[in-house]
Amino acid sequence: MRSQLLKKGIAYYGMLFKTSISHLDSFLYKNSDTKIVLFLVDSVAFNECEKIFIRKISKQGLVYDLCEKKFFSSKTRLQYDNLKVIGVSKEIEQVKTVEKIICKFIKKNKIPPNKILVIPGDNSLTIPLVHSIKKLGVDVSINIDYPLNDLPIYYTFYSIFQLLLKKKKFKKFTKKDVVQVLSNGYIQKFFLKRNSVLKKLNIENDSDYVFENEIKKYLYKNNLWIIFNIPINNIKIILISLISFIRKFKKLLITNVRKHFLELKFIFKLEVYIQKLRIIVRKNKNFSIGINDIFNIYEQFPHIENIRYIHKNQKGLYVTGFMDLFFENFDVGIITSFNEGVIPKNHKENSSFISFDIYQKLEMDKFDENFYFHHLTRIFQFSNQTYLIYKNQPDEINSGEKSRFIHRIEINSKISTEKIKKPFFPIIFKKIPIVINKKKSIIQCLDELIKKGLSPSSIHLYNYNPLLFYYKKVLKLKDKEEISYKRKIGEVIHKILKILYDPIKKNFITIDYIHTMKQNYECTIKRVFFEKKEMIEGHNMFLYYVIKNYIENFISWEEKFIKNGHKIFIKEIEKKVSAILNVGTKKVNLHGIIDRIDEYDGTTRILDYKIGFSKIKKINVSSKNIENIFYDINYANTMQLLIYVYLWFESYIFKENKKKSPIIGNVSPEMNGNILLVPITIFNSPKNNITYANYKINVLPFLIKRISDLLDPSIPLVEKFIDL
Repeated sequence: MRSQLLKKGIAYYGMLFKTSISHLDSFLYKNSDTKIVLFLVDSVAFNECEKIFIRKISKQGLVYDLCEKKFFSSKTRLQYDNLKVIGVSKEIEQVKTVEKIICKFIKKNKIPPNKILVIPGDNSLTIPLVHSIKKLGVDVSINIDYPLNDLPIYYTFYSIFQLLLKKKKFKKFTKKDVVQVLSNGYIQKFFLKRNSVLKKLNIENDSDYVFENEIKKYLYKNNLWIIFNIPINNIKIILISLISFIRKFKKLLITNVRKHFLELKFIFKLEVYIQKLRIIVRKNKNFSIGINDIFNIYEQFPHIENIRYIHKNQKGLYVTGFMDLFFENFDVGIITSFNEGVIPKNHKENSSFISFDIYQKLEMDKFDENFYFHHLTRIFQFSNQTYLIYKNQPDEINSGEKSRFIHRIEINSKISTEKIKKPFFPIIFKKIPIVINKKKSIIQCLDELIKKGLSPSSIHLYNYNPLLFYYKKVLKLKDKEEISYKRKIGEVIHKILKILYDPIKKNFITIDYIHTMKQNYECTIKRVFFEKKEMIEGHNMFLYYVIKNYIENFISWEEKFIKNGHKIFIKEIEKKVSAILNVGTKKVNLHGIIDRIDEYDGTTRILDYKIGFSKIKKINVSSKNIENIFYDINYANTMQLLIYVYLWFESYIFKENKKKSPIIGNVSPEMNGNILLVPITIFNSPKNNITYANYKINVLPFLIKRISDLLDPSIPLVEKFIDL
């Protein structure tokens, strides 16, 4: 494939550099007497081929960085000393935060507005931001792509398509859709004006449907009749009619270009868009599409096209897009909507005909994450002080998760995140939680749940928010939310450790096997990634190194004990266990998956893997906190292991183990990355071992009480509002 492209003189970006590198040594040898100077526009986001290319050139010539105005050094590292990250709870609070920052620098620090850069990460925030800045009396200079689906005129055509779709389905118009179209602001202003067709339709028609003949009486001489008269089974006439209506609309808007600038831009682009579709249909006689397909194509229109909105003011504060180029230096740079899925954009929505195998084979960058990070570092370089503002609570707009770039920066430097807890706007209405009484039908569902199996994660979900528990465990609604990066890392680590330790199950760990794991763990990580059809690049490169670091440190942690003469016998890995617990008159089937059961110098250990950093070296269950452990979400990890202790003593799988008192603990990394076992003891026992007698007296009654409350018909399911 590459050779065929090269014969035609065509190459994609990565291929161009690979081909250049293959010929570069020969070129440099032939031109050894020539001094070569390579100028870099940017020196931030190089891929591997670019790095090799620059390294080879620098051996014989010079590499000059135009941005830094100095000769390039590969050791140059970006500094984040003047970076501030701010988390807010609501979308509109981002606007107020920007307003506050601008006031601070203009009024207190006397910085001129043209030295302040504002970048809306989500362009739909542009109008609220500009309006807010203008209210401060600050002039604005704008150069940004304005999203088409934020224009009201987009929804005018959206309602027209809905009208035609229902016409196809019912062979007549629905009254609701007719009213929707005729009451639209643009339709009222330009086509109906003082026409009383809406009132007449409401008086004369009590039905939910309207026939074409009824509308013809009132709109036959109106340009709107073009839309209502469209025959929905003839694709050519549909497209011709739409173009005809668009042109009529355009003539009406063009009477006031200044006022309707954005609407005219939209209408011009839409006309070209549909005209192209008409040409395709005309040239391909076998091309079969209908009104549904045209509507789907229209929905893609805002993602393909945009409007460049430019308003120049040399003294004004500069507002531009994240991916836009600029060459001025700024004292302050502010980026809003710095959330995951916004910066960088979620490219999963953009499907491609290129298969994963081809991406992998040709080493193509599918998601261009480095490209986005490249633009971010340019903003850092051009700004003396940079603010990244993100929304830290989920809603219908985004996930509420901060961008992966913030995580990347946090790893490399010490930056703190300021969280604005006090809202800018007073809360007038107090949130009223949803309360669901446990009726017979809900009790029946709960009885089915405890019969099938109640896990520690189910109890934790109930503690976190009983309403979510009701949705997921009673109504059995599936959660369509994306898996968080922490959960993704946790799942992969669990799978890799299972693959590595399964072959040595029911055996002692030896130094030879440690060396085998050291040789194989990287291949195992890559295999797990490829099984999930994940490429190790971009965001996944970050995940890969986090996982690699954890596994590497885990094996080293194990090796240290073996070298010091300790004996570790692997009994079980990822073991599914269950046991019956009597709660009043009900038998509850408790179950769970224990990450690892082993024997350390003859002592049984029940271990749970955690990826979160541990700041403590021991957890003690005392009379003060024992009840909270089964109710408070902050004790979820401890609760999980205490339930595993019951399963260990009572499960039929471990019948011979009643006399063996285990040690329980979380295996988690310290801040320096080293793996640490955090043991859990009960009531400051001199030994870490937990006896069943001690457990039945001090722990089991609280577990029974928690489950009893969960099943109690008199205790309703009350929604909890969690402050993130």
